[in-house]
Amino acid sequence: MKRLANILLLGIAISGVALADHEDGAQWSWHVFSGGLDESRVSIYRQKNLIGIFNFSCDLTTAVDGEMPDADASLQLVKPASNPEGLLVVTCNVGAHSQHIAIVDPASKSHRTVFERSGSYFVKWEIEDGELWISYDQACDGGPSVDCPDGFETIFEQYPSQP
Repeated sequence: MKRLANILLLGIAISGVALADHEDGAQWSWHVFSGGLDESRVSIYRQKNLIGIFNFSCDLTTAVDGEMPDADASLQLVKPASNPEGLLVVTCNVGAHSQHIAIVDPASKSHRTVFERSGSYFVKWEIEDGELWISYDQACDGGPSVDCPDGFETIFEQYPSQP
């Protein structure tokens, strides 16, 4: 039964090529083909060829193309200097107040995200000097202190991380 369901989902994903939510000169496209409060599935294509179906543990049905201004979720193709073909950056709300970010490298042979983080209250990303930077908040070790007065600190990471 599970195999039949997976075949049916694949058929739905393939038929969604014409309904892709984003197309970047027909190089990469994607389609959110199922979603709910706790899970969404996104099919990603390269020039109309399905390269993978990705599962996300959040609701992407309201996803918009662009950074998450007022929407609950966003999918955006970004092109940092380290990945000129582009990366798909997915942001969404998780739980009552947390936010999550995941990065998909469509050129990767793996059908998994290449980067994921969750912030207690926020995640943000930006391209700065050609590089992708991610920031998110997390609870400070030991709770509030002089160095961490509100109990949370902001973490900054570059993707891909530099040695």
